[in-house]
Amino acid sequence: MPAIETLYVVNHSHTDIGFTDHQDVCLRQHREYVEQALALIEATADRPEESRYRWTVEVTGPLLPWLRDASPAQLERFQHWHRAGAIDVAAMQYNLTPLLNVEQLCRSLYPVRSLRDEYGLTVRAAMQCDVNGVSWLFADLLSAIGVDFVTMAVNEVRGRAPRPLPGAFWWDGPGGGRVLAWNGLHYLFGRSIAKLGDPRFVDRALPSILDQLAVRDDYPFDFLYCQSTHPMRVDNGPPDRRMADFVHHWNEEARSPRIVLTTPGEFGAWFSTRHGDRLEARRGDWVDWWSDGVASSAYETGINRTTHELLLAAELLGAWVRAEGGDGWDPERIARAYEQSTLYDEHTWGAFASIAAPDSLFTKAQWNRKSWFAYGAAMETHDMLARAARTFADGRADRGTEGRFNLGELTDEEAYPKTDGTGLLVVNTLPWSRSVVVEEPDLRGGGAPVGMLEQFFPPNVPWGGALPHERTRRVRAELEGFGYAFVSPDEPASSHDLAAGEGFVENARYRVEIDAASGAVASWLDKELGHDFAGEQDGIGLGGLVYETVESDRDRDALFVMDFSRDDFGIWQVDPAFRREPARAVRVGKGRVHEGVAEIEVDVQLAGISGARCRYALESGRAALAVEWTIDKEHVTDPESVYVAFPFALGEPSFRLDLNGIPCTPDADQLNGTVRDWYPVRRWADVSDGERGVTVCPLDAPLLQLGGITTGKAAWELTPEGPALYSWALNNHWMVNFKASQGGRIPLRYRLTTHAGGCDDIAAARFAAEEATPPVVLRDYAPRGPRTGRLLAIDDRGVEVTAKPAEDGDGIVVRLHDLDGGERTVELDFEAASPASACRVSPVEKDDEPLELRARTIRVPLNGRGITSLRVRFGRP
Repeated sequence: MPAIETLYVVNHSHTDIGFTDHQDVCLRQHREYVEQALALIEATADRPEESRYRWTVEVTGPLLPWLRDASPAQLERFQHWHRAGAIDVAAMQYNLTPLLNVEQLCRSLYPVRSLRDEYGLTVRAAMQCDVNGVSWLFADLLSAIGVDFVTMAVNEVRGRAPRPLPGAFWWDGPGGGRVLAWNGLHYLFGRSIAKLGDPRFVDRALPSILDQLAVRDDYPFDFLYCQSTHPMRVDNGPPDRRMADFVHHWNEEARSPRIVLTTPGEFGAWFSTRHGDRLEARRGDWVDWWSDGVASSAYETGINRTTHELLLAAELLGAWVRAEGGDGWDPERIARAYEQSTLYDEHTWGAFASIAAPDSLFTKAQWNRKSWFAYGAAMETHDMLARAARTFADGRADRGTEGRFNLGELTDEEAYPKTDGTGLLVVNTLPWSRSVVVEEPDLRGGGAPVGMLEQFFPPNVPWGGALPHERTRRVRAELEGFGYAFVSPDEPASSHDLAAGEGFVENARYRVEIDAASGAVASWLDKELGHDFAGEQDGIGLGGLVYETVESDRDRDALFVMDFSRDDFGIWQVDPAFRREPARAVRVGKGRVHEGVAEIEVDVQLAGISGARCRYALESGRAALAVEWTIDKEHVTDPESVYVAFPFALGEPSFRLDLNGIPCTPDADQLNGTVRDWYPVRRWADVSDGERGVTVCPLDAPLLQLGGITTGKAAWELTPEGPALYSWALNNHWMVNFKASQGGRIPLRYRLTTHAGGCDDIAAARFAAEEATPPVVLRDYAPRGPRTGRLLAIDDRGVEVTAKPAEDGDGIVVRLHDLDGGERTVELDFEAASPASACRVSPVEKDDEPLELRARTIRVPLNGRGITSLRVRFGRP
């Protein structure tokens, strides 16, 4: 193959939100680097073009605050050098994990629109650095906003990059988008490996690297594109004057290869023009090896997953209120909540000393800030949901009589008088009809907390004498898609098909029997399909807990040995010796039935855990099994894992997964070299044998292993042992920045359903959405008008629909996520309001062509498994 004639070098700072310094310090540093980069650009402006300094702002998150605080002179200076090509801005908000949902992915690109519209910047390329993957949906979203080049710089510590490395390909998205992807070397290459910028060492390192590339059959290029950060502060480091001077002197001496300082946008445009027509196309998710670290803080990860769902509910209610002519929506506040949630999902997690010095101020302060992103987003979201829900309710109902703070001298009836005609207002924030059993929220009479709906507050926690319920009351509500209904709390949900007793619960569809020895499910009989789905693998039954440790004195080196002298930065210790222990000291309670639910509880002991309780439950009339563990975790700093096992009585298994909203088949729908040992699931996973199968919805813990426990396999291909899913609920395997231990009570909730035949993506997505999205319930409202209503109806079951108030206040934005894949036109029929106009918008809400509007019906063409966004404007009510 050709000799390397040119090195294209991008100088940037890798953006960790934390790791090297406290998160707030890091964000401040990156704003300071803009000024430093501009000074360096000006200092080298008289050099030859290829030796002039260029700086790339890796992510948009820290840049926007700098631009908004900048003086007119600072802005003009930045814009001048940006127009000159000396300072580039890449499109990603942060370097992200695969935890984000679809709306977060879209919103993570909103800063690109701000950079273009508010500051006149050109954003043509995206960078994802260090992280071992990126959501497949970005291939669609980036191309939809005019970003056509993405560079990856994978860190292969405890991970792996696709092959060949380096290399390039067209990355085709699931919905028909396409971006040019450069699968590049890690950013340590430029300064630390090739020793660019340091004349003392470069001749020792660089020639052999280039010689190896020149003889590779899978590298057809006569150039190498690489990234370079600061030689010492390799993460969160400042602009590098020494690199600029090195390139200048190197080229003045006419040394080979020629070195060109460039930017991702400039290089991507050149590369696409020169080589784009000769590159292969690939499809599939870039599944991230590093996603395993999110289980080091299982409680906060679970909180943030719930926040994702509640944000969607709050936005739906806000959109409904706006459609009807009301408002009060605060777009800046919701944007902050989304960014806080995304900052928890950002890849860094914690201090580089998290494992070596877990009790240090440096580590604890960073974890305090990181966890605050989850807690802050959650509490802001609850308040916005409560405000939106009450605004929605006030538009169609009157509130009951407010209670009064009870010092104890009043009776409950005096402190909390009941208003005649009040009941529960139940709202379905999903687009299809649902028959649901809901719990009556606690009676708090308008007392604290105001920033959280009563349905989410722990029951029986009095404040000012709030009236506790001796027993939860449940009612059934029949709801249309995007609809509401008023129901009476005095009409308990029927339990006509439920039964429970010693070691079992039962409804019309299922009978579930619990094994007294293990606490796992011994039998899960689907009466309709005539099949018992409960399986066993390695002595562990369905729903059983497994505690795992490493049988070695090498600590985390028994799992992976980090070695930066190697091209792949270390060695996987394949199939290390693990010790796995099941639950012990099992106590199975007696099943009970109450107002629409049959449930049974199991208490167990487990190594590493002071106690654990599981609730198995069936709801009247539903094909859904709830498995809800609460574990009381002890802090353990040695490498450990906790799994929840789901082995099934099925034949040869086929698997299907929801990866960031895209239904995927493992192996077939992922790039080579991406992780097969575990998968970060958004809402659901499915295993079937062609005749029948099971869909599992992990509400709190996103990591699943397929076919068996596959930790430590470092597999290039998925080779499942059997028809099983394992929730990898907790671990602390990382040796650097993820948590060394976790403790306290941690909920691990799962929902399971069975089906005939293979996986139906639409049915699986609907089941999981219903389990992840409880109806919004408000108590003590008396309707002023209709007892039922809906925002809109859609005529297609294969589309996920969300709605939100438009960011600029002009109407609402509706997103349609097609799971069916066929080209067709769907109709949105608005019932709560009359649309005045509708148009397509980009993922970042930029208006595009108008859509056909017939009376209250909008016709929307769909194309494949993509995201279609539209703006709907309404006339005055």
